[in-house]
Amino acid sequence: MISRIQHLITFSFIILTFFFPLRGESIWVKYGNQVFRGVGDAKAIALSEAEVASATGPLAILWNPARLHGESPRSLVYAHQERFAGAVTFDILGVDLKERPTSKWSLVVIREAVQGIPRTTDALLYETGSLDDPTERVLSSNVTFFNQSQWAGMVGFATQRNDWQLGGNAKVLMHQLGEYSGWGMGFDFGATRNFSPNNVFGVSVRDVTTSWIVWDSGTVERIAPEVRVGDAHSVILQNVPVRINVMATAVMSLGGKTRNDDFAIGNIGTHFRAGAEIVYGENLRVRLGRNPLSGYSMGLGLGFDFGHIDYAFVPSPLGTVLGSSHYVSLNLKLDALSSLQSRLGR
Repeated sequence: MISRIQHLITFSFIILTFFFPLRGESIWVKYGNQVFRGVGDAKAIALSEAEVASATGPLAILWNPARLHGESPRSLVYAHQERFAGAVTFDILGVDLKERPTSKWSLVVIREAVQGIPRTTDALLYETGSLDDPTERVLSSNVTFFNQSQWAGMVGFATQRNDWQLGGNAKVLMHQLGEYSGWGMGFDFGATRNFSPNNVFGVSVRDVTTSWIVWDSGTVERIAPEVRVGDAHSVILQNVPVRINVMATAVMSLGGKTRNDDFAIGNIGTHFRAGAEIVYGENLRVRLGRNPLSGYSMGLGLGFDFGHIDYAFVPSPLGTVLGSSHYVSLNLKLDALSSLQSRLGR
């Protein structure tokens, strides 16, 4: 019975993905599904999201669902983000679901909000309809404001096939932009493999079937796939309790080139992300990352018996005055929560 239900859900997803969006005007966008980008725990953000081969915990499905098959303990993660001096806020909750004999699953819920966005289209003095006209002026008394929010959910799994760890996820999105609303769906796929004891290779494809957002206006935004290829390596120092983790990821967007690309292969924009983490005694972690948007990122992690607490800082994007961003996250081991519940129940 359960198998039939799973097949029915899969069939419905395929029908909705490939046929329903065709009923509206379809346009390709480069910056769609932004709620799934730059989101995650403070650990990953401090490492500039270079974790396609090294992500851990339930939020691993954001970068590579195959990483759910790692050796990290089952956990519950909550993260809060204040981006661009607090203009954009994110809340992320992830939890490892019950393990099955041949697979591991996790669930992630994301909320993003922007408050008080000025609407100037109805406040133009000469009613030209655009601020591109250098003679146009804005009447401040006629400016109104609106809000924007996004809710997103993602369910992912990972399994072992010979020497490869394979994983995938399905994601849904509900977007409210002023009086307009839209919803969408997409799928990701990932794989990892250990080629040496301290080395992991990873690859993931976001929006593998192309994702889309259907607006109530009839417009359908389509998002092209994005391929991420990366490698992670650990170096354990002798005679001192220090481990150094280094990682690098190449991100290739099939949607075309952007100004943040390091280079392009034809019309495929490509940029690099890298990160380094120094771990001292499993209780103190210092992190530094490189990315093309803000230049760098940094963070700190503190480990405890119940889990760990992490912080990340990202400066304002290069060439802008949007403001810096701060990230905090709490990772709780589910075994520690169960032990606490048992002690409180006595």
